[in-house]
Amino acid sequence: MFSEKNLVFAWWNTSLAPSGNSRSTVDERFMASQVIVSLITEIGADFIALGEMSDLDLIDISKICKQYGYSVHSGITKAGRSKFDICYACNDLKLSITNFKDIISKKGDSTLKIAKRVDLMSLLDGTAFHLFISHWPSRLWCEQNHADRHTFGMRLRDSFDNLVQESDKYPFVIMLGDYNDDPFDQSLSEQVMASRDIDMVRRTKHLLYNPFWRHLCKQSETHQGAGSYYYKGGRITKWHTFDQLIYSQAFLTSREWTYDHGYNLVHEMPELIDMVKNPESVFDHLPVYGKIEKVINHG
Repeated sequence: MFSEKNLVFAWWNTSLAPSGNSRSTVDERFMASQVIVSLITEIGADFIALGEMSDLDLIDISKICKQYGYSVHSGITKAGRSKFDICYACNDLKLSITNFKDIISKKGDSTLKIAKRVDLMSLLDGTAFHLFISHWPSRLWCEQNHADRHTFGMRLRDSFDNLVQESDKYPFVIMLGDYNDDPFDQSLSEQVMASRDIDMVRRTKHLLYNPFWRHLCKQSETHQGAGSYYYKGGRITKWHTFDQLIYSQAFLTSREWTYDHGYNLVHEMPELIDMVKNPESVFDHLPVYGKIEKVINHG
């Protein structure tokens, strides 16, 4: 059994419904359901955010999640001429959803989908957690270092700063999603201020910690993957680390909850990796996750 004194957050771009329009088959929805079961039973994920979802895909996934006591929520909402394609499942024995809202930014006649903010409460001790769940545009439509990618980063950072100003103490924030940028790209490293330097983040309140720098290459020869996203048409590299979880300083300095460094971060299901590498398969992302632990105070 998984401990009630930890929480695991996960993200997976399912590839089932780009832009929220379903293109999935029955077999693909079954495979997606098996991935989610694996996240629940093998990883112990308590909150699972899902990208590229439609209402049709959510029906099958809801049936699976409810068998494990998880509530399922549609975040498919209209944003300008497009829509958010994010849904999420929550372990109702450990977490309660207290609030949610869309974060968008207008640029000319375009609506940029920055994130969905979901506020949670731990049922163990009442601690509030704030999630910013993002699925930023593909590089096919918004190329690397495009000005809009900087705008996405700046507006996400603005949303974080606004939350900090509203809070009585430094908040527990997790940014998670498919950014279609690697950890070293400026949208994340400069605009969001997500750092790989954990010691510097501990000393510097305004920085966030991004542990996914360590997944820019193969962890060992036994690992089948070298990132979270497999671009089948890549000429120099096929693997990228576009899917990430990024943590506010509170998870490194608080006496309430702390980030657990002992996890692999990318869930390498062998059967999913085979499909991700298969040019005939729609799947191209692996799930990513992270764990936090309740700090036990002695005396």
